[in-house]
Amino acid sequence: MAKLVLPLATLFALGGCQSVNSDPAKPAILTSVNPSVIATLQQAIQQAKGGALVTLSDSVFTKRSELLIDHAMSKGSDGRVIMGAHNIKSEKFILQLRNNQCELYYPKKELPTVLEGVTCKEL
Repeated sequence: MAKLVLPLATLFALGGCQSVNSDPAKPAILTSVNPSVIATLQQAIQQAKGGALVTLSDSVFTKRSELLIDHAMSKGSDGRVIMGAHNIKSEKFILQLRNNQCELYYPKKELPTVLEGVTCKEL
């Protein structure tokens, strides 16, 4: 019995420390948008999902905490959409506030990225 008490007490103590250090993420919107913020978001998105830099509007994350990125429709030499190209799902990103820091969350990979130099507020 005594052999079980110490490992269990240690396990509970470690679990308690982890939950105290991390605030839950809250949906957020940007407090200001400028070319530097757009570039930071573009780089974070590219690192998360791969591929080329995405084009973002100046109003990105100013009204909503979610961003859906649609894939371009691949077209053949005749200009028509290639069959099946429209079946690719949109990519979703969420702007969040956690521990007073803005982060971009990519649910597909469960990947949060802290956005340095970006300010946001809880939605």
